[in-house]
Amino acid sequence: MAASRRENLREGLLELQKRKHGQDSMIAGRSRARSEYREKRLHAPQREDERLTNPTITSATRTLQQGPVPDPDRAARVAEKAARVQAKEGAREEARRDALHTLYMHARSFITTEEQLDAEIERIFVDQPFEQNGDNIWDAVGAPPTVQDMLSAVNNTQKSALAYHAGPAAITGKRIKRIAEELTGGKMD
Repeated sequence: MAASRRENLREGLLELQKRKHGQDSMIAGRSRARSEYREKRLHAPQREDERLTNPTITSATRTLQQGPVPDPDRAARVAEKAARVQAKEGAREEARRDALHTLYMHARSFITTEEQLDAEIERIFVDQPFEQNGDNIWDAVGAPPTVQDMLSAVNNTQKSALAYHAGPAAITGKRIKRIAEELTGGKMD
């Protein structure tokens, strides 16, 4: 029985080797045939129809048929595009840094424990939130400013005497805060 197994193993391995050599020779023959066909087409003489129509082809079309059109300004365009990519990356990095700084500035008011969450829920979700000032947020806080209100505040053309004579301190304070944020590179409280 052992001799029969050895004989079967030997025959199987020989058959596998024979099949592998056959496949390798078939692949090599196919590759050789493709290479010969390519070389024959590459070095073939000009076709008759191309020879007869060649004088009617303009020089611009002939240039396009021979390959890519040479670009004398390619280096300048590539340098300009590289500079634009660098500028965009710098702006993206600056925006990310600004977002991280803003996140850091707002982190002191984050809710981090369950006790803080419970206290915040109890503070916000009450039965009558606008009980002393009315039934809705507009009665309690007032209507949001219209575009006309914002423009009149900037142009100092308010209709109320108190707002008209308030002076530029509020607008100047906002502007100074914005300038300070630009100079320091981050949000300020």
